Amino acid sequence: MLEQLAVESNELKNLDSQIEEFVSDDKLEKEVKEVAEYTQKIITWKFRATNKIRERTKNVDSLNVPSSCYKESSSNIKLPKLSISKFYGQSSLWLSFWNSFESAIHENDSLSEVSKFNYLKAHLGGSALSTIEGFALTPENYEIAIKLLKERFGRSDVLINTHLNNLLRICPLKNSDDIVSFRKMFDNIQTEIRSLESLNVLKETYQNLLCPLLLKCLPPDLVLEYNKSMKSDKYEINELVDFLSIQLKAKERSLMYASPRFSSSDLISSEIKTKTNACIFCNEFHAVGDCNYALSLSLEQRKKILSKKAACFVCAKPFHLAKFCKSKIVCTLCGKIHLSILCNQDNSVLKNNTHLNENKDDNNLLNENFTLANNLCSSEVYLQTLIVSVENNDLKHYVRSIIDLGSQRSYVSKYVADVMKLKCVGEQTVTHGLFGGLKRRENHKKYSIELRNTENNFSCNVEVMDQNKICISLPKLKDPKNIEELKQLGIFASDICLNENLCLYENDPKEIHILLGADTAARLFTGEIKNLSPDLIAMNTKLGWTVIGRSRITENDSSSTLMSLLVNDVNISDLWRLDTLNINDPAENQSRKELEEAAKEHFERSVKRDNEGRYIVSLPWIHDHPPLPDGRKIAERRLNSCIKALERAEKLVDYDDVFQDWQKEGIIEEVDPMQEIKQGQHFLPHHPVFKENSTTKVRPVFDGSAKERNTPSINDCLEKGPNLVELIPSLMNRFRVGKYGVIADIKKAFLQIGLQERDRPYLRFLWKDRGREGNIKILQHKRVVFGISSSPFLLGATLELHLKNAPDHLKETAQQLMRSFYVDNCVFSVNTKKELARFISESQALLSTAKFELRGWEHSPTEDKIEERQEDLKVPVLGLLWNLPKDTMSLDMKGLMKEDKGPTTKRKILSTVHRIFDPIGFSCPVTLEPKCLLQECWKLGLSWDAELPLLITERFERWKMKLPKLNALQIPRCVREDFA
Repeated sequence: MLEQLAVESNELKNLDSQIEEFVSDDKLEKEVKEVAEYTQKIITWKFRATNKIRERTKNVDSLNVPSSCYKESSSNIKLPKLSISKFYGQSSLWLSFWNSFESAIHENDSLSEVSKFNYLKAHLGGSALSTIEGFALTPENYEIAIKLLKERFGRSDVLINTHLNNLLRICPLKNSDDIVSFRKMFDNIQTEIRSLESLNVLKETYQNLLCPLLLKCLPPDLVLEYNKSMKSDKYEINELVDFLSIQLKAKERSLMYASPRFSSSDLISSEIKTKTNACIFCNEFHAVGDCNYALSLSLEQRKKILSKKAACFVCAKPFHLAKFCKSKIVCTLCGKIHLSILCNQDNSVLKNNTHLNENKDDNNLLNENFTLANNLCSSEVYLQTLIVSVENNDLKHYVRSIIDLGSQRSYVSKYVADVMKLKCVGEQTVTHGLFGGLKRRENHKKYSIELRNTENNFSCNVEVMDQNKICISLPKLKDPKNIEELKQLGIFASDICLNENLCLYENDPKEIHILLGADTAARLFTGEIKNLSPDLIAMNTKLGWTVIGRSRITENDSSSTLMSLLVNDVNISDLWRLDTLNINDPAENQSRKELEEAAKEHFERSVKRDNEGRYIVSLPWIHDHPPLPDGRKIAERRLNSCIKALERAEKLVDYDDVFQDWQKEGIIEEVDPMQEIKQGQHFLPHHPVFKENSTTKVRPVFDGSAKERNTPSINDCLEKGPNLVELIPSLMNRFRVGKYGVIADIKKAFLQIGLQERDRPYLRFLWKDRGREGNIKILQHKRVVFGISSSPFLLGATLELHLKNAPDHLKETAQQLMRSFYVDNCVFSVNTKKELARFISESQALLSTAKFELRGWEHSPTEDKIEERQEDLKVPVLGLLWNLPKDTMSLDMKGLMKEDKGPTTKRKILSTVHRIFDPIGFSCPVTLEPKCLLQECWKLGLSWDAELPLLITERFERWKMKLPKLNALQIPRCVREDFA
């Protein structure tokens, strides 16, 4: 039967080769997949048949062979599925990739060349995939593709340089007691040296150069020990590596038996950090500056204690020297960087100030952008934390974990997944339910990890999903009475008894990197519980004992931090912010400023300019934004609504003409629907806006905020840049200073800025194909789109960059323009007619070189042309109306005078007040009354849509009846009396 299967397999291969020549390209991939499927079936059945034959042979042989000679020749253990990591073009990873691919696929005789080619493409990405793109799936092309990849990424000289450069770029080890960093550095050195050995590079050729450079990366104590241990004057890389290995193992062993250092609570906050360690002088739990015993000693005696305990002479904390101290403590006596208790000043000064603030280092860590913190004098609460061992092949690390029954799934931090080189077993999109009823969808990679307890007598496999940050630092139990009670009960709690420095961590040893949710925790509990106090219990799990509850020790020197989620019900705060534009909380200003700077840096790095002088920009994507869906379904639904609206208005042809014109001008381009999507795409819905009094009767408007339920819009994924509304007051002030006000705008400003090719697929849209009835075509933008939240920022940044690089003879006008733009509107004032003429002509010349056309010029009447003006010509300027003949400003009352039907509600009052847009603030007294009415409504506890009491309604209606009088309210544009 096995022989017949082999014959049939060979015949199938021959038939496949014959059929392959006649199969069209579009069906070839399908055929290849089917070949791979039945090839896999043949291999499976061959394996099963071989096993059966071996079993029968074994049974027969066992009758004649003595039992002492019997050896089991095969194993029925199901091995895990092997996976080959994708190769993206990093030269340093080529050897490991090619060795895996060669053994698993390239040398697999059961696969045809076409199948191997298909596997090869599936395991490549980035520049590696680009190298062989365009090749058809043929046996000949497979060999050519392998040759090209080897020539580009497998060249020995390139690989040798890459590994040597990696050795030269090894991150320096600042402290030999930092075991995690030490281990990471040592593993990196060994990896690169092994790679060089596999390339037949002799150590003798580079060790004389490399050893001194590696020694520079070591702390002074290790360099001293190595020099003592050198057997000769010549450097040998093997000798250095062996030395580092011995030192590292010794430190790891010593930490295993080190007594735990029980520090006080590290508060549950990502922004606030306060620390209270045991006093270095008396071992009591208080700040060093409050130690009466230390104050009774001389400065020399204090330093002697610090020296004995290997503590720092700056911060009095152990295990590092003063020259490596990162503390920012400022002495209150001399102003230098050290604790006041270690100052050379007279001791009497310290004794009279026993309550000096010695926690300035901690205060410097305070960040005003905290979530929510309440200062409480309360007992410490502990969660179910424990230390587990994570294993993956040869890698093994201790990781601090938490059991959280409030989570349905288990998670691992991306940091641990990367360090442990965990293999992804799939992906899953999960909807996270948050406080306040909020929901957020996120895409996670899935891993299967092996966890062991620290005693190494239990292990389990757990399926986890990755997460950027699971939890910030959590406190460990430190009450001596509770710890002693645990010892008497014979309970070994890994998170209390083991030194946290043994654990894998990124910034802080107390970080949590694994969360065991309800899906895993249920099979870990043993049911064994010990009461330590009325509010504190120890619970046993198969991974070790955990402690949960409230301790007896109270914290009177730190803040308990309660985590909460702020949910905005309505944007009522916007009502008051318009009254205080540009007056914000300093912490909010700082946070916004950092985001704005980041967006500007991205713009400056990515902006280009084409041969015509047009600027080409890229979209400012938010770092780690949620996955953006393609949005095609909502775009199709909105397209149908759009077409119906256009047909009712008989504007379908006009709307289509706009797109035809844009295509001719290079603003948009058609996309081949069969074109392969390499990086993703997103479709923007659009709708018509009708303007009968405009030259363009109908124009499309794109909606960048459209999104499906629980998914982000493209606007949610883009940086918006600075809040431009805050510029309006200063722009209006400059507009009112000069004798002659002048305004203009840029024609189709956004459409004059090009978009880089990689971002265009995310600005696609659907439209009817005029040539083919019923067909839908795909178009995409080549220019910046009005309707995307980042477009105003991109326009402003482009104008600023262009004006900064203005030629010398236009520098003065460029500086004026930089202070006069609000999006595409230019608003400025000058003092003389000569300045006015020069500003207009030079502005047009300056911006035309970047394809921007300034148009629609209006200015205050000059003395010789006052009579030519219409008597009541008003033009809009940043939300206000400018009466040109009179040169006065007034409110735009059009939207305000619309009649609102229905009952009077809180929402109606708020909506009405919002319509009064006055960035200068001259109408503020008018809006005081409705704001007072809103406050009365809040005191009554009325909902947004509840009908208001008759008394409030009548007062609001009386106020509305007075609004037409605002039409007569006008103020001079020019505020200077000498020009009035």
